[in-house]
Amino acid sequence: MDIDITEYLNPKIEHHCLKLFENGHYTECAHTAMKQVEVVINQKCGIDDFSPAGRTIDRIFSSGRGIRLRIPFGDKQAENAKILFKGAFKYYRNYTAHQQENITKQISLRVMCIASELLDFLGACYLNLEELGGLEEIKNVLDIQDNQKLKELLCLMDNYWFPEDICDGFFEDLANGGFSDEQYHKLFELDLVYCEEIPCENPPHDIDPDPPLYLTYFRLTDIGKQLLKEIRR
Repeated sequence: MDIDITEYLNPKIEHHCLKLFENGHYTECAHTAMKQVEVVINQKCGIDDFSPAGRTIDRIFSSGRGIRLRIPFGDKQAENAKILFKGAFKYYRNYTAHQQENITKQISLRVMCIASELLDFLGACYLNLEELGGLEEIKNVLDIQDNQKLKELLCLMDNYWFPEDICDGFFEDLANGGFSDEQYHKLFELDLVYCEEIPCENPPHDIDPDPPLYLTYFRLTDIGKQLLKEIRR
């Protein structure tokens, strides 16, 4: 049975670890996977300097303070999720960082999957701007070589709305701006833009005569906002 393991990996683990795994660097792969979890924990806690990982993980989950985990099975599993997170992080992170013996191909793959689960708990499901390759690489992916043109695309998308799924006018505006459907789809693939449906409780005055049930909005993600800020510098 052929299985595409990337389907089961967090994007950060795929980005930082998969090549190591494919090239047979199983020890480095496992260590790097758990390091990604540690990096996200420190970012969320505002830790810039060195801090023992075990002590950090104890502190952030003590007395209900610190990081709130995203739990797909519901809040009733919150305490069990904390126990799982602390145990898995300490067990794998400490071993891969300090001993590193007996890390086989099988164990390395398991560590990547476990690290992916922990990152999903932390809500770290997307690559950051640096991991995406920065401004220049994003321009290459979008086939846009001009900063001003990319700025126009991002500004067009941000807060653009239309009633329900009536989006003909949007795609006309996209084309009039010199942008393609392919570039539109790549914005979502790069996690620069997301779509949000909002109940239409107070419809805009120019919607007539029957107000829609909801409005569809495009918004810039945090990475999209960071990219726009980078362009404006």
